[in-house]
Amino acid sequence: MKALALRSHLLVWLALMALLALSAGSSLLPLGVFNLVSNLAIGIAKAALVLYFFMRIGKSRPIVRIAAAAGIVWLALLCGLALSDVLFRTAGS
Repeated sequence: MKALALRSHLLVWLALMALLALSAGSSLLPLGVFNLVSNLAIGIAKAALVLYFFMRIGKSRPIVRIAAAAGIVWLALLCGLALSDVLFRTAGS
């Protein structure tokens, strides 16, 4: 493995460990609703690091990037529909 690749992998690993510590630390703080928002943002940042550096989405062909973007859009759509179902469901039905 090249020294540059080893260095970048080490830096990404350190960033992932820092984000893990942030997410574990924020779970101990009474932040209310902001706790959910911050942990989701940290999770998105971790997923973006893994996608870009380890799965090499940034250096892949455009069709692979389109497929990855379509998967993310599909996941967001499913999460949004599930959230709308939970939020707008009435107690009686």
